[in-house]
Amino acid sequence: MEIIDTEINLTLKSDFTSIIENLENLIKENNLINANIVCFVPHEVSSIIQIWWESWLIDDLRNFLKDVVPEWKWLNHDEPWTSFRYNFYEHMRSKLVWNVSITLIIKNWELLIWNYQDLYFYSPVFQNIPNQKIICRIMRF
Repeated sequence: MEIIDTEINLTLKSDFTSIIENLENLIKENNLINANIVCFVPHEVSSIIQIWWESWLIDDLRNFLKDVVPEWKWLNHDEPWTSFRYNFYEHMRSKLVWNVSITLIIKNWELLIWNYQDLYFYSPVFQNIPNQKIICRIMRF
């Protein structure tokens, strides 16, 4: 078994960003026939989610998060002199989605996820921190 450590750099334009293409590129670039990839999100207010690719499902999830954890309701957490004033709601929304890591299986050059599935990087702070990364440990067999 060979271990490869690498990163996927992202420039986010939305709170939910598909990362399937990034992962497929990682598979091609490293010629991964059979491997496991452990993906870890180091930023505290971000997550990885596996969900059906249909955009309305993402819209419903986004609305669910807004309903369950509305903005400006809780004001104890504060980061003065930053753009993250009273952003408890962003922390809690990412915790509800909460996957800071995921293990993916590559078999015969293909990412094994079910039909109609997608993998998304979730970041409610994407407007203030658009440059994010996923740390990957590849175990090639």
